[in-house]
Amino acid sequence: MSANQQVYEGSCLCGRVRYRATGPLGEFGFCHCTDCRKTYGAAFGNGIEVPRERFTIVQGENHLQTYQTESGTRRLFCRTCGAKILCEADAWESVYVTVGTLDTPLDQKPTYHIFVRSKAPWYEVRDKLPQHATYPDSEG
Repeated sequence: MSANQQVYEGSCLCGRVRYRATGPLGEFGFCHCTDCRKTYGAAFGNGIEVPRERFTIVQGENHLQTYQTESGTRRLFCRTCGAKILCEADAWESVYVTVGTLDTPLDQKPTYHIFVRSKAPWYEVRDKLPQHATYPDSEG
């Protein structure tokens, strides 16, 4: 099966929520915004882009809880185990799946860091990936 037809399966920690994404997947990156840092309880969050029409919750939709930030970004997580499944917003054409919830092995590597203007002061980005203060297309 080619990457264009690849099916990616994923789930939360307790297994109550399962999803499917069909490839190709978009870019995979790290977000250092305050919301992601708080959501992940870590220096940054991660996500891989999946066009909405190629993402489906296949089990446990009733176990999903949504948290919406002041900016309108929504984070969906399992209300039983707390695993964050995805991030979305009305203005976005895609959803961003939390890479750690994928059960299917992912060959892609991360390609960028965003919102480094908000990064944790105790964390130093040491890889050679591009770093963007906000979204790459809004930096002009």
